[in-house]
Amino acid sequence: MGTHNQNLLPGSDNTYDLGSSSYQWKRLYIKQAATDLIPENDNSIDLGSASNRWKKLYLRADSGTAIEQYKDGMSPAKVWELDHRGITRSEFEGTATLTPADEGNPDVIQVTLPRYIECDFVVFVCGAMGAVSKNTTIYDVYPYWHGPIYVCSPVSSGFQAHVTWDVFYRTTSRPVRPANGTKGPWSNLRRLCEDMGGWSLDDIPTGTKTLHWIARWPL
Repeated sequence: MGTHNQNLLPGSDNTYDLGSSSYQWKRLYIKQAATDLIPENDNSIDLGSASNRWKKLYLRADSGTAIEQYKDGMSPAKVWELDHRGITRSEFEGTATLTPADEGNPDVIQVTLPRYIECDFVVFVCGAMGAVSKNTTIYDVYPYWHGPIYVCSPVSSGFQAHVTWDVFYRTTSRPVRPANGTKGPWSNLRRLCEDMGGWSLDDIPTGTKTLHWIARWPL
């Protein structure tokens, strides 16, 4: 057939194959796809298989681009996201409730991930503000989670997250400074409660003592 300097078109639409199950072309070189690559029927054709997988997938890391997992009747969930480093995976996320440390020790939560990650990973941590009402005065208690400090071993991956606390008056949004002259923030919740005039640990909502976290690492 030699070299062609024109389009290669079939004689009839949707009639002829390029190759067959027993006589297959080895490689297909394409400069640029003119249209999207879309299967003929929804949810019916795989790209690769469990035993024959594609080696690498190269994608342009445009801002906001994501590979999403669609489930029947549900909104898509982001499984992988693209950022300036390329594709990252966010498979593990969860919550953990703080057990306040003894006075003199910083409050800390240690989390072990469900499985070992064989590369560096980052963890995003946050928590929710809570309200405490005392003698008609409403106080807003803010946990500031920071870290994490990684816990590494040959067989497990985990992290430690520390927290500091601060208290504000709800009506003025000004920080509370107890009569004993203590200035926040506090690294120990028991000490905060004592400085606030004998608050109980139970006065602090459970949600305010809860850490929310998500781990992300390169794919």
